[in-house]
Amino acid sequence: MSFRERLEEVCRGVDGAVACSLMGVDGIEVETHVQDGGGLDVKSLLVEYSGVLRSAREAAEAHEAGGVDELAISTDKLQAVVRLVTPEYFMVVALLPGANTGKARYLLRVTAPKLKAEL
Repeated sequence: MSFRERLEEVCRGVDGAVACSLMGVDGIEVETHVQDGGGLDVKSLLVEYSGVLRSAREAAEAHEAGGVDELAISTDKLQAVVRLVTPEYFMVVALLPGANTGKARYLLRVTAPKLKAEL
């Protein structure tokens, strides 16, 4: 199964999902599936969130809090759940407000090892 098919599977599995992406922590997109951006430039926003992930990782390491496995960001128009796949890659799913973030977290958690095996 391709990266895109796995990302589409995550989006189909969560009502309110608008996009799912596999990215490098450097912000370079490997693959992205966008269902409905809701008028937002979701791809660019998800690239910017890679900087937030880097900052969270650096802060956790600096304070010896351990590694960051997951990160959630909520705004008025969009929620994003980030899950590390490897130290160099992460998955992120973008959701409309009110979407089932628990199901999104679950699908990222079970899909991440599959993507890791394919990287």
